[in-house]
Formats: sequence, C-alpha cells, structure tokens
Amino acid sequence: MTLFKQSLIAVTISLTLAACGGSDDSKDNPKPEEPPVLQPLPTETVDVEIGDSTITALKESHVITHENGEQSLSAVESFKGIEFATAERFEHSVVAELDTEVNATEFGFACPQLKTTSQTQSEDCLNLNIWRPADINADEVLPVYVFIHGGDFEYGANSEPLIHGDTVVAQGAVEGNPFIAVTVNYRLGLLGSYWQDEGGEEGKGGNYGLGDQKRALEWVNQNIDKFGGDITNVTLMGQGAGAMSVGILQQEASQEPIAGEFFTRAIMQSNPYGFDYRTNSQAKSFASQIEDTQAEMPELSELDIADMPVEQLMKLQAEVNSPLNRVMNWLTSSINFLSSSTPMPNLMPFAPYIEQTKDIWGRVDIEGYHLAEQPALNHFTVPTVVGVNSEESNTIAMLPKLTFLIAGLLPEPEEGEEITPEAIIEWLSHEENQALAKQKLASMSADEINAQIELGDILPSTAYEAITMLFFGLGNGELTSGILGLADYYPNPEGELSGGLDNMGQFKMMLNDTLFSGPARIQAREAQAENIEASFYHFGYHASFNVWTYNTEGQESSVDIGDVIKSVSCISGACNGSELPFVFNKALKLDGTAVSQSSKDQALMDKMSRLWFSDALFEDYQYTADSDAVLVIDNDGNISSTPDWDSSTQQGVDPALRQGRLTGLENLDLIGSYLK
Repeated sequence: MTLFKQSLIAVTISLTLAACGGSDDSKDNPKPEEPPVLQPLPTETVDVEIGDSTITALKESHVITHENGEQSLSAVESFKGIEFATAERFEHSVVAELDTEVNATEFGFACPQLKTTSQTQSEDCLNLNIWRPADINADEVLPVYVFIHGGDFEYGANSEPLIHGDTVVAQGAVEGNPFIAVTVNYRLGLLGSYWQDEGGEEGKGGNYGLGDQKRALEWVNQNIDKFGGDITNVTLMGQGAGAMSVGILQQEASQEPIAGEFFTRAIMQSNPYGFDYRTNSQAKSFASQIEDTQAEMPELSELDIADMPVEQLMKLQAEVNSPLNRVMNWLTSSINFLSSSTPMPNLMPFAPYIEQTKDIWGRVDIEGYHLAEQPALNHFTVPTVVGVNSEESNTIAMLPKLTFLIAGLLPEPEEGEEITPEAIIEWLSHEENQALAKQKLASMSADEINAQIELGDILPSTAYEAITMLFFGLGNGELTSGILGLADYYPNPEGELSGGLDNMGQFKMMLNDTLFSGPARIQAREAQAENIEASFYHFGYHASFNVWTYNTEGQESSVDIGDVIKSVSCISGACNGSELPFVFNKALKLDGTAVSQSSKDQALMDKMSRLWFSDALFEDYQYTADSDAVLVIDNDGNISSTPDWDSSTQQGVDPALRQGRLTGLENLDLIGSYLK
C-alpha cells in the first residue's frame, strides 16, 4: 500500500470518528441541536363581523400532533358565553336576538346545580359557545356539531374543559376537515323539569330543559350561517343525559318536532334506551313529594318555590335528592304489584317526564309538547350513530348499590328464610333504621364502599334476587323471573366470596344488556327497517386513568357518596363518560383535572377524535341486522368493524343465549317489555 493510500485511509477514519462524535473535544465537535419544541402563539382578542353584529372573540393557537407524529400550529376563534335565549323561572325560554355588539371572550354562567362548576352559577345561564377555524372566508359553509352535555339532568355545563371544541376544531382545520363546534347550556334539576298542572304554560308542560335545548338549536339555525356554518349540515351529539336528550329531540310524536329541520344527523353516546321515563302522573306525585319535603324544612316552609332565592331552591333540591330519600323513593315505587312501571325514574329523578296523558278509554287528554311517549317506542328520524361503553352500569347503578349497602344492615335471616324486597322495605320503614342507614351512608369511605360493593361481601344470592326484583318493580315479576331463570344471570350460592363476586358481576351485566346495549342495538336495527342510516358502536377501551374523580358537592366541596361509588366503580373498565377524553382529544377527567395519559391513550385519542368529527363515522360503519356489524373500539385501542358481534363476543352459557346474550334476551321479550 502506498503512503498516499495509507494517509487517505487515516484521514477518512478521522473524519468518520469526528462525524460520530468520537472526539473528546465537544467544543470542536458540537452535537446537532434538537429541533425547537413547537409552542402555541399568544392568544389574541379580535373583533369579528358576524352578520350585522361585531363580536369580540379570542383567536387561540394550538399545537396539533398529526398521526404521523409531526406537529403544526392551527388557530381557532372562540366565541364564549353568547346568550341564545331568555327565560323566567318555571317558564319556557324564548330565543334571543344576537346583539349588535357582543363580548364573547369569557364563558357565561353555569346553570344552578349541587356540584361545583368552573364557572359561577346563575339562573341567567342560557348561553352557548362556538369554536371555528380562524380567519375563514366570509362565504364558507362548514359542517356544524352541537354538543349537549351529560350529568343526569342535574349537573354539568357547556364550559367544562373536557368538552371544549378547540382541540378538535384546530385539528380538523389544519388537516383539511374544517368544521364548527358548539356547546350549549340548559336548565337542570328542579329548574329544568318541574311538573306543571294541565300542561303548564301554553300547554308546554314543565320540561324546561328540553325547551332550552330546542331554543339553542333554533338559535343555531338562525345564526350559525353568519359564522360560516351550514344550517343543512348540523350534527346533534350528546353524552349520557345529553344523549337521552338527543333521542327525545328525534321524536316526531311531539307538538314541536325539530329533527330534520334544526339538525340533520345525530350521535348518541351512552343513551340508556331502556330507561323508563316518568309518566305525567308519576311526575305529579314527585312534585307532591317535593312540596312535602319543603313543608318539613322550617326555613323554607313559608316560601313560594317560584320565588325563593336560588340558594334556598338548591337546599330543597339537595334534601329531595339525598341518598336516603332516593333509596326510599326507589324502594316504595318498586312495590306496586299492579303496575308495569319500574322505579327507574329514581335513577335520574330530574330527567324529563312524559307530558301526554290519556283517559281510561285511551283518548289523549293532554298532548305531549316536548315528550309525548317513551323514546324507546320511537325510531330514529335522521342518520344516527348510537353506542355504549362496556361498563355503563358501573355508574348508573348507584341506587341499587346503595340498596345493597343497606341490605347489609338487615338482621341475619333465620335459617331457611330469605332477604326479600318486602323485608328491606319494612326494615327501612322504621325511623331508627332510617337514621342508622343515613349514618352508614354518611360515614363510609371510598375504601369501605369498594370492599362492601365491589368485593360482594354483602351480596348473598337472596339479596341479589331481591334487588333485581326491586330494580324492575314487583309488577314486572314475570320479566325478573325470566331473566334470573337464565344461567348467565342465575343467582350464585351465598356463603362464598366468589358467589358474591359473581352475583355483582351478573347484576352489572344484566343492567348493561337490558338498559344499554340491547335497546340501543334494537334501535339501530329498526332504523334500517325505516330506511334511516344508523351505526352502532361499542367502546371497550380501559384507559390508564379514571375519568371519574371524587367530584364535589356545592361550594363547600363536601364529598358526595354517589360520586364516590361512581369513581370506585370506574376503576375496572370503560364506564359511563370514559369515551369523552378520546372524542375531544383531551387528557382530562370529567372535572377538568389533567391526567398523565399513556402513549397508548394518546394514540387512541388522536385516532378516535378524528373519526368522530368526520363523515366516515356515518358512512363506513353502518349497522345492518344481517351482518350485526358493530364499530368496536377495543381494549388494545383498535378501531374496527366486527361482524356477528353479539354471537362472536357475547355468547351466553344458557342455551337460549348461545347465539348472543342480546339476541336471546330479545327473542324471549326480556328487553324493554315494561315500556310497551
């Protein structure tokens, strides 16, 4: 080898080592700098011309991470706290005109409720929020998504951080899928659904919250085009109580049908279509209970409920809604052997009631203005996506779980005797036992609730049977016997811990099947028969964080036992509301608390949020009875269409359920028979 070649090789090796950082002299061979982390630009206040109005809004910058990992900036304009309607207490709301000058830089008031909210509460709460891509052309015509929040018709607000539309709107804008997002408020609790004699003001009944939702949609119909929205492409979506509202608002059997006019598509997340809404007479009876409770409160007994300060009204609602009062109402409404009505309204005491009444010959006395009949007896009227989470009943079954706790206080039954519904009710009829139950409910910690409910040590087979009978009401004994007679739900022997665990698991599975999955799947199939496009989804992803937290009650932030039960119940799976962080791409709990999501969580947030706000959700996953194809979001974070879903994923043990539990229950007429 020549000296030249040796020198050339030496130089090459030296250069290679230098390029690889082989030198000890970091000054001479600095490492490449990391690319700068993308940061959002400062928020700006902007004046935007909207029709004949000048609205002061916010221009907000967001860092969007694309599915390939790259990042980019996207800007949205947010219009917060815009008044859409005005209303007096216990009167229906009226659409408000858009003022010529509007300051929309801060969220408006939240509606009065017993939970702590991020915004100040006031009866002047009928406002909405709008997010749209920034700097859009005046002639833009963008799809619109209007979201109705959940909260058992008792709590929640359009301003809660988890449901802000900023992230998904920014995401869509930068990726060629621009749209507008809207969140709305509506009156809650006593203020939202107080029974009115003879149909109330102008025959509209007392479902004021439903009326507020209609006025919000009417406002959107009248004004969203000025923001660049397409009034012929409005998707109404909701979760929990919001999804129930969407189902009601699809009804044609009302005095003010709006589906197809104020919205053209629907998404319902966790609508319990098997829920038994109060009848008019039941709502009247509940109003009497409220009056009786008020009469027993010295500081409120002389006040008119229509005029008392809102703080006093909330005290009344808190007493009416106390855990023990709810359990007592639950139990006493279960024991009517002559009625097929269930005690389910006590699960959500302030849900809307059916306004229509009929005489003994079946002739209509009072027309239903907003809610004429059980929503499960209606079909979809616009293309709809409906779905459930795998562990829905973990949160909605709060009252039965409280009843389980109280059953554990009963004296041990004599040998050969059983715990019966009548025994539970009789024991609770004594004031000293009510005091004991109240003391127990007030003193229990989350760990104790977890031990006594989730571990099943108070759930012998006799209590499981009794509380299942109470859930559907003693007048539906044939239904209860039919369900408990199936091997998949049959009571397991008491005396062993495993038996209690199995009984609790079966009770929750029963509620999932009969209240959520079964009725929703029936709705999707019947929509097909009516030539209405429908999709059915099942969300089974168990996140690394619990979306529920020990929510607080009122400004004192005292712990609410119902929220403790829900929080503990959500540790084990995808309970009610678990899909919301993935729909809105927000690493937050329901109360707005930030969480440390896993990379797997974030990957599903990125995928699911893009699907949810797209036409593909409606077009690519349509349900047909023949295929039983369900949009499944599984525990691995996969999103796919699963054919023969019931038979392949829910095959029962009982011969009647071997083609799928839901199919078997439906064939045996064990889903929703109490609603017919």
